[in-house]
Amino acid sequence: MSTSFRWAGVLVLALATAPAPAAELGVLAPVLADGQPQTQADPAGRPAPVVTRVTSGGLFDRIQREAHEGFLATVLALDESAQRIAGARTTVPTWLYRSAEDGGFARRGFWLEESGKRRFVDELFVDLVVDTDSIDDGDFEEIFTHEMGHVFLRRLMPGLPSGWSRTPHSSMSVTDYPTAFDEGFATHFQSLVRRHSRNPRLEERTLGLDARPFIPLWLSNLDRAGRIDGVRRNLFVHRQLVPPGSDAEAWSRANESTAFDMARLKNGQQMLASEGVIATLFHRWLVPGEGTRDAIVARYSQLFRTMAAASARGWTMAPDTPVFLDLVDHHCTDVPADCARVRGLVLDTTYGATADATLPRDTEAMAERGRIGDMGGFVAGLKQARARMAQLQAAVAKDPKRLRSMLGPDLWLPGRTPVKLPGMASQEVAVNLNTAEVEQLRTLPGIDAEVAERALHSRREQGAFVGIADFARRGGLDAGKLATLEASAEALRKQRPNARR
Repeated sequence: MSTSFRWAGVLVLALATAPAPAAELGVLAPVLADGQPQTQADPAGRPAPVVTRVTSGGLFDRIQREAHEGFLATVLALDESAQRIAGARTTVPTWLYRSAEDGGFARRGFWLEESGKRRFVDELFVDLVVDTDSIDDGDFEEIFTHEMGHVFLRRLMPGLPSGWSRTPHSSMSVTDYPTAFDEGFATHFQSLVRRHSRNPRLEERTLGLDARPFIPLWLSNLDRAGRIDGVRRNLFVHRQLVPPGSDAEAWSRANESTAFDMARLKNGQQMLASEGVIATLFHRWLVPGEGTRDAIVARYSQLFRTMAAASARGWTMAPDTPVFLDLVDHHCTDVPADCARVRGLVLDTTYGATADATLPRDTEAMAERGRIGDMGGFVAGLKQARARMAQLQAAVAKDPKRLRSMLGPDLWLPGRTPVKLPGMASQEVAVNLNTAEVEQLRTLPGIDAEVAERALHSRREQGAFVGIADFARRGGLDAGKLATLEASAEALRKQRPNARR
């Protein structure tokens, strides 16, 4: 064997066994004036941060160590893959803007100061507060990875629209299809981090070994716990119990409730507008499997290719599009061998709620027997539910459109809460008649508790409303109140969907 042939063989072996390449983690810091971060209007007139590039220092070294030795190395490899699949000939750094305050979201565009000159860089970046404590306890690793989920989507699905909901998003809330898809996809990366992180403090938190009084009761900590435990246990498909309190705060108590009725299910439309449910679907789709960097990148790259190819084919995404189910359809076109598994996990996770009226009711009846320990009643219901699920799986395989047959149209109306609630920009809200519960419906003009309960009973028994007039008829509203609702719906349609930061 010649020397050149031997070395060629070694090179091929090295390339085959080398880990997936990773994008560089570029670190940015704000330019301050009088202690305040500076901004400058971008070419579109929006404020963008003025930054310098950080290349040294103790915190920089800690961040780079995470990028090379922690799970962030896998995240950067995923970004390398996402950039190339999106069509980049040469990759750019994965940018981290070390925010001085606030932070915790994906953005695009910054002014970079170098050698006394300033130039606009039209690239995606993660805006995040980072310090040694957040690195030590795993917050940086987990939250940065979550925000990179948003970056991946913006690289691969630049047409993802804003939705109509003005509800502050959280794992507990029901918003709209695009918001739930965007946030749910990002949220599921937190469960991926928790599975593979080697950070001992994050592992202790996952196992419940770092119990502290009081702090876990704060909303963002409840939400973060839900993003792990609730996603893994598929809690978010269940209806929430609304804790007692004042009528003025009913919207917040319903929206952020962490109590789930395990014998009641959300409807299919509510599930697909819930970031917690979408996170569970992605968790079950992508997280199982080998945990090496190459294996994870291979799994996600398959989905990345579908996202990019579907977008290139002109995937039409609108605020009222069930984005997740559209993605499943595109995946089935591109990877037909995996289609049955993915459609099956959608049906299993949602108990068939997007496709069938009978199976969710069978499930609820079985759950009623199960939670009081009625073995005979539960087993009988289990046999019936399993048989129905098998029939539904076969029906959806034969007619894929059946997977979304229980979804009604989005029917958005403007509402108003009695007071400005925490986290809300104003008292103005947007209500979808096919996902709203009593607390949301009562913010609409002319809708009291009696009308709301009557309409919701009809929706549960007869299915989604087909239009505002159908809602008015089934809720018992007169022609005058119907006219008011239709006029307000038209006024809302003339506005733009709610662009979230």
